[in-house]
Amino acid sequence: MAYFRKRGAKWEYRVNYTDKKTGEQKVASKSGFSTKAEAKLAAAAIELDLAYYGFLPDGKELVSKFFEKWLEVYKKPNVKPITYSVQEQNVRLNILPRWGKLQMKDVNRNEYQEWINELRLNYSEGTVRRIHSIMSSAMNDAVHDFNILRENPLLKIKIPKDTTGTGKVKYFTREQLNQFLKAAKPVKNSKYKESMQYSALFTLLARTGLRIGEALALTWDDIDFEKQLLSVNKTLVYPLNSTPYISTPKSKTSGRTIKLDTPTVQIMKRQRINQKEVALRYENYKPAKDNIVFSQHDGRWLRTNVVRDYFKTVCKREGIPILSPHALRHSHAVHLLEAGANIKYVSERLGHKSVKITADTYLHVTQKIEDDALSLYERYVK
Repeated sequence: MAYFRKRGAKWEYRVNYTDKKTGEQKVASKSGFSTKAEAKLAAAAIELDLAYYGFLPDGKELVSKFFEKWLEVYKKPNVKPITYSVQEQNVRLNILPRWGKLQMKDVNRNEYQEWINELRLNYSEGTVRRIHSIMSSAMNDAVHDFNILRENPLLKIKIPKDTTGTGKVKYFTREQLNQFLKAAKPVKNSKYKESMQYSALFTLLARTGLRIGEALALTWDDIDFEKQLLSVNKTLVYPLNSTPYISTPKSKTSGRTIKLDTPTVQIMKRQRINQKEVALRYENYKPAKDNIVFSQHDGRWLRTNVVRDYFKTVCKREGIPILSPHALRHSHAVHLLEAGANIKYVSERLGHKSVKITADTYLHVTQKIEDDALSLYERYVK
């Protein structure tokens, strides 16, 4: 129940209540109101909070302490280890240095927007969106689950868009891709001459759109040579400074079955034979463990950093854009769309969660397809 009294020229309210979190009897009070009506209005807001929460969400907890609990309680048990690692790193390196010493209630919308704008000067739009997503998600949980804030001040924050064009996906043209794949074959006197597996790996990535983790996790049981099908049912995760491990696919739609073209089937058959030959020919090479398709000399999974190094070596040697292996996935998608493939088929082949993700990612291509289709229609109706 609220009580009111006049102290000098100003009014004060006092609300007695039992804190449902602690069971303690407490008093919420505030003075300085010009009229009793203003004090009543403020007291009513307090009583509304008490009726809803059973205590007053004062937001006095430090941001650093809150994130420590939030990561441990809400994230660690509910996301994949690699996802948790990325989120924890973003909290530690980006969020806490700026906000960690403040109380939760002091996270100010205007200051936060300024901080987001500053981040965009140093990070890509996608990176800033990920950082903001972590921060805003935590603030939502502070409101609805931890009950220490009345509202999330970070809703509808504006992320400055990429206007330079550098945010577009990077891919090889058909000519560049053919040049790259031809050059990726074993080269005499090269440290990679012992095996053709890099050629097989890059061809597979370019002809299927697999993520590199999906490709490196493959076992021979995942490939049906007779039906020319490849099953994606796991991914290889290489955490920073930690032991690699096999995990479930990135999302539910990432698990999929992909049809292989005949040339890709042939090169994968050669890779299977070559893998056994290399293990027999060289003493320091061991048979691949667990029937994996791509392996190091010790039989374990091929390391992603080695794949990237060789990828860049080939790019430099051929004088083509120095991209990353992920560009082969983008190249596959772009070339399919340019060839006239249905965008739903492309989306399913890539394992995207929705067609919208595919359309947004390859917007410049889909816009060209729409323009070409409209031109065809205009010529038809004339």
